[in-house]
Amino acid sequence: MPLSQSWGLTENGFIAPTYEEVLDSVEDDFISKFGDDIVLTSNSNFGIIARLIAWRETLMIQELQQNYYAAFISTATDTSLDRVGSNMGVGRKVAQPAFATIEVTTDGQYLIETGETFETDDGYVFDLIKDITTTQQPDGTWKGTGIVQSEENGSMNNVAANKITMESNPDDNVLSITNPEPAGGGQDYEDDETYRARLLEENAAKPGPTAWGMKSALMELPGVRDVNPVENDKADADKWGNPPYSVHIYVLGGDDNEIAHTIVNHEAAGITLVGSKTIDVQDATGNKRTVHFDHAIDKPIYVKVKVNVNENWNDDEGADDIKTAVADYINHLIIGKTLFLTRLYPLVYGVNGIDEATIMIGTHQGTLGGNDIVNDINEAVSCDTNNIEVNVNGV
Repeated sequence: MPLSQSWGLTENGFIAPTYEEVLDSVEDDFISKFGDDIVLTSNSNFGIIARLIAWRETLMIQELQQNYYAAFISTATDTSLDRVGSNMGVGRKVAQPAFATIEVTTDGQYLIETGETFETDDGYVFDLIKDITTTQQPDGTWKGTGIVQSEENGSMNNVAANKITMESNPDDNVLSITNPEPAGGGQDYEDDETYRARLLEENAAKPGPTAWGMKSALMELPGVRDVNPVENDKADADKWGNPPYSVHIYVLGGDDNEIAHTIVNHEAAGITLVGSKTIDVQDATGNKRTVHFDHAIDKPIYVKVKVNVNENWNDDEGADDIKTAVADYINHLIIGKTLFLTRLYPLVYGVNGIDEATIMIGTHQGTLGGNDIVNDINEAVSCDTNNIEVNVNGV
C-alpha cells in the first residue's frame, strides 16, 4: 500500500514514518511499475535497490523531523538550543573561573606581586591578579588584601571561606593567608538540561522589576546556581523577620558586585530590599545605590551507598555511575527544597546489576543516617562525587 500522507508536518506536530513503512511504500511502487511477479527479497536486485531508496528516504525524513524539533525549547539540543536561546536573548553559560578576596599577613611591610599563586589544602590553585602591598594595622600587624582568580574554570573552584591558606611558593615573609569569604563566580559549562530549564523559566518570567523578574536576570550570571526571592507583601514582619513590603533575595553562588549591579538594573522604584550583604554600586544615571541581599547557605551532602550486586554489575563503571547519578540529582535541587532519601533509591537501582541497596545521607561525614535533609528558605544542598562512598558486597 502507498505511504500514508499523514506523515510530515501535521496538526499533531511532525510525524515520521518508520523505515519499515517507507520500505513497504517503495516496494508497492516497484510492483505497480514492474508487475507483481518481481522478486523483492533482500538479496535480489529489486530488493536491494528498494532498501537503498527506503533507507535514504528514512534518513531524509528523520533529518526534517530533527530540524522541526530544533526550533522549540523543549526539544532542541546542542547548537540548536543555543540558537533558540539566542533568539530570546539568553545565552548558554560557559565555563568560568572563580574569584576570591584573600587577606595576607606579613612580617613587616611587604609587596606580593601579580602572578603569585595560592592554594587550598585539596589542590585548587588561584593566581593573584593585582599586587598586594601590606600596611600596618592598628593592632601592629601588617596586612593586605587582593583578588585571586582560579587557574581552572568550573564551579568546583567556588571554595568555602578560609580554604585558600597556602602560598604555592612558600615565602618566610608571609605569615598567614586566608579568604574571609567564599570564592564565587566559578561556572561549569551549562549542559542542555540545565540550560533548557533556565530558558523555560526565562520564558515564564522575563528579567524585570518584579521579584521573579530579578530572579530571571540573576540566573543569567556566571556561578549563580539558584535564586530565591522572598516577598513580604503584608503590613507586618513575616515569620522570617523580613520587614513589611520588602523583598529578601537569596542567591546561591555568584559574584557580589555582579549580583548587586544586576539587582539595581532590574529593581523597581520604591522596593525595599533586605539582607545582611550591603553593596554600593552606581545605577544607570551614575548615582550611588545601596543593595541588600544574602547568599544562600550551601550545605554539602555526604552519601554512603551499600550495594549487593549480581553478574550484570560493571566493576569498572558501576560505582562511578552511582556517584554521578546521585550527585547530579542533589545538585539540581533548588533553594529550600528538601532532599528526600527515598528519591535516591530509584537512581541507585537504575544502575545495572544491583540486587539490593542501602543509602545513608547527612551534612557531616561522621553522622550519616536515614533522615531527609530539610532546608530553610535560605539553604540549598550540593554534593561532590568525592563525598559519595560506594561499598560493593560489603567491600
